[in-house]
Amino acid sequence: MTREALPRDPQITKDTPMAALDGRPVLTRKELADTYELSITHLERLYREREVNGHPEAAGTINRALVWYAADWHQWYKRHTDVAALESRADLHDRTGLGLSTLQLLWRDRKSNRHPEPEKTIGNTMYWNPKTWDTWYEGYKANQQWRTNVDLSGNAEDLISLSEAARVLGMQPTSITQYPVRPPKHWPAPAEEATTEKGFVKRKYRRGDIWTYAERRERGGGRPTGTTDRRYPYDGDPRLDQARTAIKANPKTPAAQLAGQLAHEHGGTAGTWSHIVASARQHPED
Repeated sequence: MTREALPRDPQITKDTPMAALDGRPVLTRKELADTYELSITHLERLYREREVNGHPEAAGTINRALVWYAADWHQWYKRHTDVAALESRADLHDRTGLGLSTLQLLWRDRKSNRHPEPEKTIGNTMYWNPKTWDTWYEGYKANQQWRTNVDLSGNAEDLISLSEAARVLGMQPTSITQYPVRPPKHWPAPAEEATTEKGFVKRKYRRGDIWTYAERRERGGGRPTGTTDRRYPYDGDPRLDQARTAIKANPKTPAAQLAGQLAHEHGGTAGTWSHIVASARQHPED
């Protein structure tokens, strides 16, 4: 009987010792792990998700261990890991110039912005069809610009001045000079604040917080310039309730530590969350 052709893998040759089932070479999960340098846990997950990813069924068992036809498994794995025509988040970053944090923010908000699902996920890395992604992003930008006239370029983690924030919002700098002292609803706290020798206060805002403000303002959550309906900082901001909940659950946790935890769980910077936590502690209930 002619021996079955082995998969073209540099680590598998015609001399590689293998068991056989029905005359065909087979590999156990441990042998697959050793051959392809994958963890047993990862291989188990791939097999559990076979209805989605097309992983081949086991050929049978040898000494109670599941085995797979070597050639079939290799051909499937080659297709599964082929991302030649796809792009990861890092690839999108390199090609489009968008910051990684911006791309992460767009993916996190996929329920509202309809960000496309990845074509493939290998390990912890997602891959998208670049044509599908580009088509979606062009529509997303057009929609955002039409709704808010907001400049969505740049990195969400960039720190920008108040005048730069005005430019991002499509406004004149003089129109928001009073925002730090008479802030409209949802206006973010500065990520950095410093007083010069002459007593002038210089504030830096996280670009992503300005985008969030623009989105909430467009949804009708803001107030006309000059009104004073906000009772205290972050009044009406849903993050205030998140901070209140966290404070109730962790009453003895220092404010700085709590702010860091909230930033990790909900996004944003620890500096912004520290202001929100302070307001939540001063105003524990509406």
